[in-house]
Amino acid sequence: MRSGAVLVLLAGAVALAGCGPKLPKTVDQGALTEQVGRAIGSASTCVLIADAKGKTVWTGGGYITCSRNLPTCEGQVTTAQEVLKANLSTPARFISCDSAGANTVGWAMGPVPAGKGRAVSGLRYVAVMEGERALPGIEVQDRVERAFVRAGF
Repeated sequence: MRSGAVLVLLAGAVALAGCGPKLPKTVDQGALTEQVGRAIGSASTCVLIADAKGKTVWTGGGYITCSRNLPTCEGQVTTAQEVLKANLSTPARFISCDSAGANTVGWAMGPVPAGKGRAVSGLRYVAVMEGERALPGIEVQDRVERAFVRAGF
């Protein structure tokens, strides 16, 4: 492939990447990663932030936890992405239950909160922890929502 064709392809990819959903300008992606990591970070954690249509704008935590099927605590087994999509218009909530063996799973989901003096972003989140030492959903919710505000939401 000629270098001119490669440049055209790269320019197209950059243009498309610029059109996708993004974090608000007030939120630094590095700070968000650090704050969420400090609050609930581990290989057993997944945090997804999406726009109102369910398109992911940020992913944090372990890839394995984000992509694997986990109990929803409502009689189903599904992925964090599917839980997020199913809760795009629900109020903030949390839930916990037993998972496999001695493991538990804690879910939190809802609108990303806005810090004092900040505009509401319209973004939604889901956060999940699964394992022997997973936090209950109410604790996941409290910690991740405080981390969002500290990161600039």
